[in-house]
Amino acid sequence: MSSSLSVNRSAHRLVRKLCDKAEEYAVIVRENELGTTLIDAGIEAKGGFLAGKMITEICLGGLGRTELLHKTGQDLELPEISVYTDHPAIATLGSQFAGWQIKVGKYFAMGSGPARALAQKPPDLYEKIGYDDEADFAVLVLETNKSPPKQVITYISDQCRV
Repeated sequence: MSSSLSVNRSAHRLVRKLCDKAEEYAVIVRENELGTTLIDAGIEAKGGFLAGKMITEICLGGLGRTELLHKTGQDLELPEISVYTDHPAIATLGSQFAGWQIKVGKYFAMGSGPARALAQKPPDLYEKIGYDDEADFAVLVLETNKSPPKQVITYISDQCRV
């Protein structure tokens, strides 16, 4: 089931770019006592369209590109994002899909992004698309309004075997 495509390695290149240009993307980058890099793109940080575009590409495991557009209809103009990939099953179902419910104590988040492929969450999905990933680090986007405490990070690391 292994593939030469690694969503974690591909996304990690984008994570480094996001960290290197944190001010431009209006995100806050911190490293915790476990050595985990945490990027805040909307809890305390302002975030914005550019951060959202980059995080979308990170969630796609670095296997997709995005374009920000504006859609106009009647008296309303809305932002729109177009996604392009040559690997739709791996990029969307195998990475971007927020298919990992992370509940540790009172903390809850939906996990989206490449780390899901390491943890194989949900397992039946990865069996169906025939994909797994190998990396010694994990890239995960948590959809939540709270930064993860140490025990959540340890849980995620254990599940991803990193």
